[in-house]
Amino acid sequence: MVIKMKKENLDLLNTKDLTSLFLQEEERTIKSLKKQKLNITKAVNSIIKNLSRGGRVIYIGAGTSGRLGILDAVECKPTFSTNSFLPIIAGGNNAIFKAKEGAEDDKSLAIKDLKKIKLGKHDILVGLSASGETPYTVAAIKHAKKQKITTISITSNPKSTLSKIANYKISPEINHEIISGSSRLRSGTAQKIILNMLSSISMIKSGKVFNNLMIDVQPTNKKLIKRAIGIISNICKVPLNKAKNLFKKSKKNTKAAIVMHFKHCSLNTANELLKKVNFNLRKIIR
Repeated sequence: MVIKMKKENLDLLNTKDLTSLFLQEEERTIKSLKKQKLNITKAVNSIIKNLSRGGRVIYIGAGTSGRLGILDAVECKPTFSTNSFLPIIAGGNNAIFKAKEGAEDDKSLAIKDLKKIKLGKHDILVGLSASGETPYTVAAIKHAKKQKITTISITSNPKSTLSKIANYKISPEINHEIISGSSRLRSGTAQKIILNMLSSISMIKSGKVFNNLMIDVQPTNKKLIKRAIGIISNICKVPLNKAKNLFKKSKKNTKAAIVMHFKHCSLNTANELLKKVNFNLRKIIR
């Protein structure tokens, strides 16, 4: 059932209709995102190129947008064994758990935060802002452009300042939220999906994934150790007990264990082979 939203009587709907309404609105978010496929592709290709040159991807934003950047960036290290994704939120670490609304208006703070991380010429700054007008984020993108740093904007407003000034813009048009002004809803969903694609696709194309397996996963707990052994078993087509033995011999290095199996070599030789191909397993295992 399609529900016609009337913001003046939202609180009068029953929970079943509200659930349907929320799902219906998120479907609209996906439709808006599909129109951004080309823009997302261009942004990802730029990220891949810059990462290959030693650059970093820096997410910057305030409030919900900043927190979504943190969420994506912090997951990249355990998933892909990379330090290439760095999040910055207006107001610093304290703003992660407690809203610091005034921080988003501080333009000078944005420049200070960027100076702390010492932007490099191959870095990419991704500005996140639902409105595309957040002073902190706009100031950050302007500063990066002056330094000739590649910039990407993620907004819900194609006509916003952020969309106009960034080198690459991703702007699914979201004209309203179910709860008026609550950009953590549709806009938040759109930002999270876009960030998923920027990080995941760039990592896939950087050799961090083999087939659909996380071959660079950091085995830091029982669950991830089990996953790593399963990956070795899957790729090498060996029983789990043999995969476990390879995992131990490789000193918990999943990629090296796989190379050791296919090349019948020692851990040192496996590491040397991986280093020669910039740790891209696909170039060793065809």
